[in-house]
Amino acid sequence: MRKVLKASAGTGKTYRLSLEYLAAILSGYDFEEIVVMTFTRKATAEIRERIFQHIEEILQDGEESQVLESLRGIYPGLACDLAMLESVYQQMLINKDKIKIFTIDSFINSIFKKAIAPYLDIYAYEIIDENSNMEIIEEVFKRMLDNPADFSLLEKFLQDNTERFIDSYLALIEEMLNNRWKFLLIDYREREELRVEGLAWKLDECLNILESIAAGKGVELSEGFYKRAFQSFIREYGNMESVQEKEERIIRNYQLFFKDNFWNSSKIRGKDYEDLRDALERQYEEFLINLAACIYNQEIIPYEEEIFKFSDRIFQLYDSIKFREKKFTHMDISNYTYKYFFEPELALLDGGTVSEYFFELIGGRVRALFIDEFQDTSILQWKILKPLLDRCEKVITVGDEKQSIYGWRGGEKELFARLERILAGEEETLKICYRSEREIVEFINRFFADINEDWDYSPVEHLARKDQGYLEFLFGGERTKRNTETKSFEKLSKEKQEEIIQLNERITADIKGEIARRIKSFPTYNNIAVLARSNQELADIAVELDREGIPYLLESKDSLLEHEAVKPLYFLLSFLHYHDFLDLLKFLRSDLVGINNKCLRYIIENRDMVEGYFLGREIEFKFPGLQGLFQQIKAMEEMNFRELSNYIIESSGLLERYKGNRAALRNIHYFFQLMRGFNSLDEFMDFLRENQDSDELKQLSVTGDNVVQLMTIHKAKGLSFETEFFYWNISPRGGNWSNNLELYIEFDEEYGEVVDYLLTNSRYEKLFGYLGIDFAEKKAGRELIEEINNLYVALTRPEKNLFIYIEGPRQLDPDEEGRCWRGSSYEFYEDALLRGARVESLCDLIEQKSSGYLSISEGEREEEFVALNDLSPYFEPARVDEELIQENRSKKDYRMNLEREIKRIEGLALHYYLEFVRYNQEEERRYAEQMVLARYGNILGPGRTRELITRVNLFLQERQEYFAGDWLVFNEYELEWNGELYRIDHLRVNKEKKEILILDYKSGITREQAQLDRYKEIIEEMTGGEYEIRTEFVEI
Repeated sequence: MRKVLKASAGTGKTYRLSLEYLAAILSGYDFEEIVVMTFTRKATAEIRERIFQHIEEILQDGEESQVLESLRGIYPGLACDLAMLESVYQQMLINKDKIKIFTIDSFINSIFKKAIAPYLDIYAYEIIDENSNMEIIEEVFKRMLDNPADFSLLEKFLQDNTERFIDSYLALIEEMLNNRWKFLLIDYREREELRVEGLAWKLDECLNILESIAAGKGVELSEGFYKRAFQSFIREYGNMESVQEKEERIIRNYQLFFKDNFWNSSKIRGKDYEDLRDALERQYEEFLINLAACIYNQEIIPYEEEIFKFSDRIFQLYDSIKFREKKFTHMDISNYTYKYFFEPELALLDGGTVSEYFFELIGGRVRALFIDEFQDTSILQWKILKPLLDRCEKVITVGDEKQSIYGWRGGEKELFARLERILAGEEETLKICYRSEREIVEFINRFFADINEDWDYSPVEHLARKDQGYLEFLFGGERTKRNTETKSFEKLSKEKQEEIIQLNERITADIKGEIARRIKSFPTYNNIAVLARSNQELADIAVELDREGIPYLLESKDSLLEHEAVKPLYFLLSFLHYHDFLDLLKFLRSDLVGINNKCLRYIIENRDMVEGYFLGREIEFKFPGLQGLFQQIKAMEEMNFRELSNYIIESSGLLERYKGNRAALRNIHYFFQLMRGFNSLDEFMDFLRENQDSDELKQLSVTGDNVVQLMTIHKAKGLSFETEFFYWNISPRGGNWSNNLELYIEFDEEYGEVVDYLLTNSRYEKLFGYLGIDFAEKKAGRELIEEINNLYVALTRPEKNLFIYIEGPRQLDPDEEGRCWRGSSYEFYEDALLRGARVESLCDLIEQKSSGYLSISEGEREEEFVALNDLSPYFEPARVDEELIQENRSKKDYRMNLEREIKRIEGLALHYYLEFVRYNQEEERRYAEQMVLARYGNILGPGRTRELITRVNLFLQERQEYFAGDWLVFNEYELEWNGELYRIDHLRVNKEKKEILILDYKSGITREQAQLDRYKEIIEEMTGGEYEIRTEFVEI
């Protein structure tokens, strides 16, 4: 049995797959012979849980079970032996480890672990993520830099790719490795050159025809007959006598010809010259075909050869490091598994399908195979799974090609689209959406109907009980406003000018800010998500949410050291510690310094001089500004750790650069807090190296229960939200000459064999049409489909409320029919929006348009952080504490009273913990605990530190009144008055009651009442006596 289930978003894929599993059990399949594969760990847990729930419901309700009714709706007449099911259920409970529900990555890893790794003499290894793998990619690059032969190869390949190398010199190696699967599938073949007829002769023929037209008009062939871009070329070309010289000139300027024809059409008009014009166009087409063939022979073929050589060396270096370090990503494991899977010596296959030995390795025979989210399966994974699939009696795949958004990592939408034919199976479509309310479902049906001829969509139905829902649209952005300061505007009538001015006034220029302002109107935030295409767009929206005082969660699993604001600091400290040339390059190219391309090239070419300078040699650099920059870095090497941290804070400009970006500032602050816990750069760098993958070094986000979630479309896939705001930034696609590596590959109908390939550069794409190559055209088509897929995933996440806020791509200038984007690459989006929103023109959406009823779940809204106007100048970000905790390491330290020193450090740790507590919420306490353990755990010891945390938590529990939600809270509030700086442990402000409470935390150290009185006196002056001010010592 072979079945392909096509399941649109929200139609219950997981529910259906768990039913299929249960149907197999009731049909006599042993649960140990059923394998389920899906894409994420979350999905495996959900399927496992559903299966047990279904069995328990059937055992409890028997023939009255709703699950059994659903099963018989799929398989009429399905028998249910309750005694047998009870027995299976008990066996599954006892042998949960034998329930074979995997992610595809984990299943392939099991093959690698049990068969491939031992074959390669690897018996223990570590699985790492892509971020950790960057270290190995950097090691590949370092080896190429250190080896003259390798660096020569690198330079030779990159000489035509300067921009890519300068912008991100590791990106090329990473791209090669990400596309390694293509090299594994390609069978190299030597290309034959194309026949080329005389280029100069064919161009001369074009010029002769143009001259005949000029003669017919009774004029000389002047420069006016040529387009301006060609006039200089034609002038010099006409003075050349040698054919070779002419052809070299043509080849050097070949891009000019593929951009446009060379003649001025206005000069060759006239009915009498129609035949000559046709002849000119035909001859020019022949010239371009021959020119393309010439470039193919001289550049495209050699370029492909260089790619093969370059990639071979990269893979060789990469593999040597991998097998030495024994650290693999899931992509590595897929690559190595495929590479060796078909080796006869391993005996994993027998006649094209998996062998009995294969079944022994994976723990038993597989009779039924169920694959979820099949549209995300990569080509390499498919080729590994196909021999197993062919051996199974029952195969069910579930997926939705409309949600295929992982083309960049080898996912192939067309594989699932053709799967019914490939498997010779039956196809079934799930048609009921269980997720969304009627308004949203009907909008999706309208919007995606006929959106593109290559994008298939079948309408879905909503559940009868989900008959509500809410839609809201807003179209705008600065780009949509008409320019009123042009000569063309001045030529318009007064009425038309006034119409445009009024339209501009109605347009919302700041769409991101408007999203934040709209969210501000909600009574609670915990059921709201904002989706956007890129992380940068989300970061911009986060800034707007900050301005409105709205808490948000921009979650990242990335290392703190990868954060854009922290990364330059890490590169700098790494260079100061390790003196690694690559770390210096990365620091200099970071946003914090941002040296230009010429400067970076100069540094690389003079590497010996640079390294010599930092080793103490007297060297003068001729590149402007470089001497001073290097002197500044060298001065840092002479500083002690305390001086260094203070210098970086004061001189880097980081705090000013990220002012207003709360998430970035929090990560910067966290990084410096970690620095404060160490006495030397050696200790700190050792800590970072040893803990780079730990939770302690994960990026921080603004936390809390009542927060807006910010997610990219890719991260939101598979999730749903009560309310969604979708920021849609529409922009033009393609059209310009680019300079990127392109690895084209084409498969047969069943994705069994590679039928064609081309490894090239995108700058040659405009030649492809003249060479009979359609790779670029097909790629553009795939990219467009994946763009629509991304849009589909984004718009199908909400359950009740969908807000679509659109950033327009160009000036809003409707034609006579009210259309604004006619003739553009995004015209089809206009059609979809007009259908979906049920409006006549995009102009109808420049003011909020809504339909349905807004439904918001109840919840409590947290008090917002709002600074008092008269106090705001004094509420500056807390400065990094310069006080360092020194360990008693030498004999002279023993002269100190150890007990007193411990109490002092405990007091500092208590203060440090309470810096992070404003409203005594669980997230605050959890974060404070993490920070205290990171900074003081190695000083006080984990036992004493945890006792201290227990003590402070007991205090927080007993003194809840200090942390009521109707107070604004300022921890470690810095107060500057008459040139003096004061720091208050804890300050609380109640605007309504006009009260201010000043708390001074004490842990047994002498109290200083005069200090508290001084705080009170200053704040009374600052607030003009409007507030009742109380002070209190708090014993912890």
